[in-house]
Order: sequence, then structure tokens, then C-alpha cells
Amino acid sequence: MDPDSHKRRRGEFTTTTSTSINDLPDCVLMEILAPLSLPTVVLHCKWVSKRWFSLISTPCFARRFITLHPHVHHPFSLIFYYHDCHLNERLLITTNSESESESESESESELKSLAAYLHNKCDPNTSSLVASCNDLLLCRVQQDCPPNPINPINMVSYSVINPISRQCLALPPRLVPRFPPHGFLDIRLGIICSYDYNNDKQVQLSSSFRVVLIPWSRTKFTTQFKAHIFSSDTGEWSDSVVLCPPNLDGFNFTLIPLPSIPYKGFLFWCINGGRLLGFDPYNSTCCVIEKPVQWEQGHNLDCLGLCHGSLRTSQVSGSPHCNEHPCLRIWDLMDFDNNNNNNGGGAGAGGKWCLKHELYFNQMVSEKSPWLTQYVTGMFPSVSVLAFHPNDANVVYLMIQSKVVLCNLQSRTLEVFCHVPQREHAHYFTYHPLSFVLPSWPTPIPSARDAIADYPNSN
Repeated sequence: MDPDSHKRRRGEFTTTTSTSINDLPDCVLMEILAPLSLPTVVLHCKWVSKRWFSLISTPCFARRFITLHPHVHHPFSLIFYYHDCHLNERLLITTNSESESESESESESELKSLAAYLHNKCDPNTSSLVASCNDLLLCRVQQDCPPNPINPINMVSYSVINPISRQCLALPPRLVPRFPPHGFLDIRLGIICSYDYNNDKQVQLSSSFRVVLIPWSRTKFTTQFKAHIFSSDTGEWSDSVVLCPPNLDGFNFTLIPLPSIPYKGFLFWCINGGRLLGFDPYNSTCCVIEKPVQWEQGHNLDCLGLCHGSLRTSQVSGSPHCNEHPCLRIWDLMDFDNNNNNNGGGAGAGGKWCLKHELYFNQMVSEKSPWLTQYVTGMFPSVSVLAFHPNDANVVYLMIQSKVVLCNLQSRTLEVFCHVPQREHAHYFTYHPLSFVLPSWPTPIPSARDAIADYPNSN
């Protein structure tokens, strides 16, 4: 007989209780969760319990995560629409095809997960992505309204999406004019964020965003223009009449609308004459950046974006009637002083353009795709600039023959990045993608209580 059996029957042995992860203090739990490699994985952990949700939502956790996962270059995607062979509108979201390190490979996997989420959430038949600011996307919901030539005004709904945190904040519907033949394309749209950082400028504690709609006008804007502004601080739309800079002799937006670019507190759009209009929705002021010195009359600025945090633009020029080969010029904006513009600097006070690259397409070659060399060195190739690489100043993305082509400006080489399965001859139409940059930590959307999270609910 076991000599200790009678002791166990009398309950003289104390029972040892097991310790679960929920018994750990917050500082220890943070050190377990923060080393997880991907932000999306960490964000999924928020829905385990209210305690985990609160811990991961703190700026302290975001600061710790970024410290453990420093990213020199942030992966990004190009997002744009095209028409397939059946004339159906499709959404294309690109990811880099090659990864040089394990961390980059994980980031690529995360981008593919985000692409799947956007494909599921943004049906091209019912909605469209129209603007971006870092990892925030502005989505417009299509609404079927009977045509009314007497009063061509439609009710339009917008939402702000962060596909990383899986949050979607629906904005109040807005009445906007719609004019044929382009419809909503004539409305200039944009989204811009203002961040409240901690002391080391690495982690945003909170953010405030503005959505801007500038209605189309049949006549030239001369002294003023109207802007509809949604503020995340108030949750409401407001109307603002913006005075044009005093030495701006009127302007029109370009016929082909390029996506708006947020830069140093301003939203920038292309206007006629190779110039840019900048609008600050926080202070209802505007500025104008004059055309580059080398800009050629008769050719629009065909791309606008950011590279290494600087505003960048490009122009493809060359006339087939004069047997000129297309020339690609790329400029970066220098000496932009947003404080000077906010204090009424007016037109011409927005810095100056510096020519960074100038090369002809007949000087470019492709080792992996000889047909590309033959095409661009032939007569009158159809080439357009899609986007700039946000981290590599020597890389731009082109659209050539239904292909997204990576162009290295330094080596003057071309390589196919991805194929666009669009209808025949559609490559003559220019597509202007949105840039989606994967940050170290997701941009917080204000009014989070009103946001719809696509993760499962948890008590």
C-alpha cells in the first residue's frame, strides 16, 4: 500500500495551479507579442481579448514593435483598374516578384494578403479606389441614379480603408455634380493625414485626416474655387471657398486626372501649363508650383508621385510628326517651404524643379525581353509612366504593350514587371495607379469606435 495514500485522501497535499498567458503582466506579454514579424499577425491577436486589444492599441506597443522590426525600405503595391477582353473593369494590385531577404519575403506575403482583402472588399462593379495617403485608401461607392439633364447631381458615398488594420470608416454621403461625358472623373479627389507623433518622431500616437472634393467647372477658375472637405475631427463635410494665389492668372485642371499626391500638408493636382495646384485643407490655403524649365509645350505631365519623401513628376515628349524618339524627363521638387505657402506665398513660392533624369527610349535595352528593346527603339512607341518607386530614385514603372515594365534609369534597362490581361489596343490608354506603402505600423484611423473592423468580434 502506498504510504502517502492516506495523506492524499486527507487532503494534506496542496494542489498546484497552472499559470496561463493571461496571468502574465503587460510588460511580459508585450515582449511575447511584439517580436511577431508581421503587423497583420499582431493585429489579429488584438481580437483574442479586451486586454490584448487595449495593449496592442497603445503607442507603447507600436513603439516597441517598430524598435524590434526596423524597416529601411517599406514595400509597396501599385493599385489600378483596367478593362479585360470582355470590357469588364478589373482591379490589379501588384507585389514585388523577387525578395532578397527573409524579412522582405514576409512583407511580400503580407502584401499578397492585403491584395486579397482589397479584391474581396472592393468590387469594381460597385466601388472604386480613387485616392491614397500612405496606407489609407479612399473608396468611392457607385450608386445607380437615373440621369437628370436639368439637375445633374448625384449622391455619392465614400469610405476610408486601412487594409492592414482591416478598418473601414464610412463617410456621410455627399451630393456632387456629375457632368458628361466623364462623370466622376472630372471631380478632383484627395485624402491627406496629419499625424501627432511621440517625441522620437517614429510612432504616430494619433492621426487626423481630410478628404477633399473639388467639383468640375465648365469655365476656368480665376479668383477662387469651391472645395468640399470632410474632417475626421468633426465627422462632417464642410464647404470652403478657396482664394487663388494673387499672381495666378486662372487655371483649369488637366483633362486626364492624375491621382492627388499628399506632400508636406498639401494635396497636389496637375493643372494646365505643366503646373501643380496645392491645397491645404487644414488651413484652406493654396499654392502653385510653376512648370519645370525643360517642360515641353503640348505634352502634359504624365505622372506625379513621391520618391524618398520628395515630390517627383515626369514628362514623355517627342513628336512622331517630326520623327522624334520619345524622351523621358524626371524632376524632383527642391526647396519647398510649406510655411511660406501657408503665409500667403502665392504662385511661384512652392520651390523649384530640378531635372534628375533625361533619356531617350531608343537608348534602352531589355536582356530578358528582346521584344521590348525592339519596340522602344522602333518608330513611335506608345509609352507612359505609371509610377515612381518610393525608395529607389533610379526605378520607374512604365506601361508598354499591356505590360507593367520596370525601368532602371541608371542602367537604362527594361524588364517586364507584370502583365495586364486587358482588351486589345487598350495599351493606348494610360492608367494612373495609386501607390500603397506598407508602413512599419498601421496608420490609426480616428473615430475608431465608428469604424467597421473586419476581424471577428471578441469579448
